[in-house]
Amino acid sequence: MTKTIINFNKPLIDKHEKKFIGDVLKNKKFADGEYQNKCKIFIQKKIKSKCIELTHSCSSALEIAMLLINLKKDDEVIMPSYTFTSTANAVLLRGAKPVFVDVNKDDVNLNPRLVEKKINKKTKAIIVVHYAGVSCDMLYFLKLKKKYGIFLIEDAAHSFMGKYKNQYLGTIGDIGAFSFHETKNLVGGQCGAISVNNLTFKKKVKIILDKGTDRSLINNKKKYYSWCGIGSEYRATELSAALLFGQLAKLKKIQNLREKIWNKYSKTFSKISNKSVYILKNKHKFKRSAYHVFALIFRNIKLRDNFILFMKKKGIDCYFHYYPLHMSKFGKKIQKIKLQETEKIYNGLVRLPLYPSLKNNEVNKVIKNTNIFLSNI
Repeated sequence: MTKTIINFNKPLIDKHEKKFIGDVLKNKKFADGEYQNKCKIFIQKKIKSKCIELTHSCSSALEIAMLLINLKKDDEVIMPSYTFTSTANAVLLRGAKPVFVDVNKDDVNLNPRLVEKKINKKTKAIIVVHYAGVSCDMLYFLKLKKKYGIFLIEDAAHSFMGKYKNQYLGTIGDIGAFSFHETKNLVGGQCGAISVNNLTFKKKVKIILDKGTDRSLINNKKKYYSWCGIGSEYRATELSAALLFGQLAKLKKIQNLREKIWNKYSKTFSKISNKSVYILKNKHKFKRSAYHVFALIFRNIKLRDNFILFMKKKGIDCYFHYYPLHMSKFGKKIQKIKLQETEKIYNGLVRLPLYPSLKNNEVNKVIKNTNIFLSNI
């Protein structure tokens, strides 16, 4: 096997991160520090959120969201099966039931018409996942939220800086959850954020983050804080915040470089006439992508796996994505269901390398070898 020449993903790290992490080590303040506050202020202003809190992961942000909406046993939450386990785990941890629904073929986002058919008196919320950084049909989902009186949660793990009708993803529903894991556009190590857009939750989210206490809500005259609800250790560390702030310092550069590479892939592969493969629809007049993933979708799993192996031999890392939750051994215990489009997408989807430091000659190498493979199927 040829040694990997082109990685699938590589964070862009420079002097900013080194300086800010150095500040933390020098100051010896590892929790509730200045960089956590700086990140919150920056993100809140940038995406026009009503309330941002840093968390130690997108997973914890989703768990907080379920606490905020008071999710209980026997409640149901509708979501895609083609997502990471955290989306469903957040629901299961409250004793509620995930209800899996199929996605659209062209963008791998929840099909809102199929979602509406699954809404019943037990439905407490819908979790939309903006796959690859491209928005779901938020107008339709907002109508469902209003019509049925349910909560709308955005799993925006892929979509920081993505937009729907000039509104940033993660700020449209009641609550948004972001990921800054090392595989995402911006890196904070193990880090995430929650956007509280329904202001009735603003006080409660602080109590949850303060382990169920009113520590951050008490005024200067009150001597002691008290236990007033359920909470846990969900906050990001100061080291993670310093790393993330270094990424935020070059946010525009990172996004522009990702967009440039994504557009080059798109310009090339949108011309594909081969019926054995197609690309995800990431362009829409109402939607601006976060440019998190560029994916090819092959006709079957054999072609997908052969392509990954072919590219690996050329020194290029390409990967498939989620194993659908409903197809897993554990998922079958929750809901036995056939989701046609989800299963087709799993069998065919492959992600190409996409990161800011990917050089032009490397992008050309990915394109060249992809075209070689496609010309022979």
